[in-house]
Amino acid sequence: MGPLGAVVLAGGRGRRFGSDKRLASLPSGDSLLEATLCKIIPAFEETLLVLRPGDESLATALSARFKTLTTTLANDAGLGMGHSLAHGAAKITHWQGAAICLGDMPFHAPSTMSTLILAFRAASQPYPIIQPCHQGRPGHPVLFHRAYFDAMRALTGDQGARTLLKAEAPAVQMIEVDDLGILQDVDAPEDLASG
Repeated sequence: MGPLGAVVLAGGRGRRFGSDKRLASLPSGDSLLEATLCKIIPAFEETLLVLRPGDESLATALSARFKTLTTTLANDAGLGMGHSLAHGAAKITHWQGAAICLGDMPFHAPSTMSTLILAFRAASQPYPIIQPCHQGRPGHPVLFHRAYFDAMRALTGDQGARTLLKAEAPAVQMIEVDDLGILQDVDAPEDLASG
């Protein structure tokens, strides 16, 4: 069985925020993207961060801080999340499964990652998709079996994995977690204090 990894999508422009939200400071002193990575990296055997062209210095700085982090620049990141996910999926051919994580979601509990991984490993379905939910509301990240990587590589536009989740609905196993953070992303400066 190959490793379970995380693909962190952080190549978007975040135009609603007004500036590069990935670099915005949280009360902890970490940037939004650093705080997100701090929650994700310890849980997975490998982590791939998808950035956009022009992010070379950011990639270098993050790789220096997070020694197990691999970064990649998606040339088509500006065309939408689907393009970034397709780029990332092309890089993870040896993984058994991948958690698709959003770079602007730093508020989830670390225990949620462990819960998703345990559910994935215990799934009775041969090709599971594990999605957390809080009080019945689906959230992120979503952990996909490698059987869906080819479909991910074909994604385009701004839907990300949403179309894949709809198409493969029978394979989706919802896992209830007591973690509001799976629903909280950062779209505006006032969201930085949400956690």
